[in-house]
Amino acid sequence: MFIEFLLLKNNRIPIIEGCNGSKETGMKKVTIIGSGLAGTLLALYLAKRGYKLELFDARPDLRLLPADGGRSINLALSCRGITGMEGVGIMPLVKKLMVPMRARAIHEIQGQIKYQSFGRHHNEYINAIQRNELNKLLLAESEKCPKVTLNFNTKLIGLNVDEKMMQLELPDGKVLSRPYELLIGADGAGSSVRELLKAKNLLQATRNFLSYGYKELSIGAPGQNHLVHEHLHLWPREAFLLLGNPNLNKSITGSLFLPNEGKNSFAELDSEFKINDFFKKSFPDAYAQMPHLIQEFTQHPTGNMSTIKCDPWYYQDQCLLIGDAAHGIVPFFGQGMNCAFEDCRILNNLLNQHHDDWKKVLPDFYKSRKENTDAVARMSMDNFHEIQIDIRDKRFNLRKRLEHELMVRYPQEYVSKHVLVMFTNTPYAEAQAQGDLQKKFLDKISDKVECVEEIDWNEVEKELKQYDKKLANLH
Repeated sequence: MFIEFLLLKNNRIPIIEGCNGSKETGMKKVTIIGSGLAGTLLALYLAKRGYKLELFDARPDLRLLPADGGRSINLALSCRGITGMEGVGIMPLVKKLMVPMRARAIHEIQGQIKYQSFGRHHNEYINAIQRNELNKLLLAESEKCPKVTLNFNTKLIGLNVDEKMMQLELPDGKVLSRPYELLIGADGAGSSVRELLKAKNLLQATRNFLSYGYKELSIGAPGQNHLVHEHLHLWPREAFLLLGNPNLNKSITGSLFLPNEGKNSFAELDSEFKINDFFKKSFPDAYAQMPHLIQEFTQHPTGNMSTIKCDPWYYQDQCLLIGDAAHGIVPFFGQGMNCAFEDCRILNNLLNQHHDDWKKVLPDFYKSRKENTDAVARMSMDNFHEIQIDIRDKRFNLRKRLEHELMVRYPQEYVSKHVLVMFTNTPYAEAQAQGDLQKKFLDKISDKVECVEEIDWNEVEKELKQYDKKLANLH
């Protein structure tokens, strides 16, 4: 039975180099559910290995939709994500979509702005990128490859693992039964693949929602923004946060994080007066550049955030979960996309190691990634507290300045957790373990001082030797 799905076949352009590889594998075809960031990047990796790929997505083709603000947080692209995309050769195209964020710009309620660098030097910075624009690029690159077929408005509704059959609901409501060889769920936090496997008791999964929501709001007109460009803007307040990512057109996409209920919550801001009053008092400099606040606040959806734990991520050699479907995290460390792209790279490495033997690849992939995704989930929650509360604390800022000075003075001996996470491919679990040691070390050497100038560097060097010994014991 042949079904003609919604495709963009009339707009084919020359294939990317390597996409028509003919490597012989025991398995010829892979089915991916989800055409988001993880699904499309993985499709490029597998197509280069010689697999035929068929992607199904319940949503329409993103490229055919009108611009629709308020649907997702702008993303922070750092080393892991860049390394993942370098593996399929698309970074020259991606760079055109990126805006450097060279430091944090922290806006106090009285109007002062403080700056904190992300890395050890000016060449270490993260990049802002619009999720939809990156997804469009990945879709276009996938479609250039003759081994990849994209199918939209097609929802996975059933799974028979004994027969290796899946049930798909088509745009007209009809249901199609279709065989699969390997089924990969890259369908995000609300994964249908995960939930169908869970319903069959083939895996365990939990999804814990944060009591906060988020809403996207624009700050400044294109080309007319008065806030410094190429910075991540933060307006941290006691129980809520406004975050701003720069765009290519010099505007800023703001993400407001509020409790869902209670004081200063989304539930409480139920009138134009309350919304205006809240922003005027809480974020005065941002409010002055938000002429469309009421319209956007009332029309843009309020998103939820959750942490997903899943065990295991695979079933035999026929089903696998990657990205948010397997290990969704809250966005406060900017690692969701980066972690998913790292999944793709490491899965490809394991296919090299095991010569495309999926019976070996799937359990090894889960084993190698699980502790690391658990670690980044915890660090993401920790960073929520840091950027909302700690960032305004005097002692915290002293430790931040001290940490930067340590990396300048002792670049081989001390590398902060944040640098390990954002600017290296160090396993997340290792970065987390080093971060735990670093907190104790920083607390000890800063305990009796009020500023970095008071630090006794001779004593620091003695403590650093002890720190290095403890660090060595982690390996």
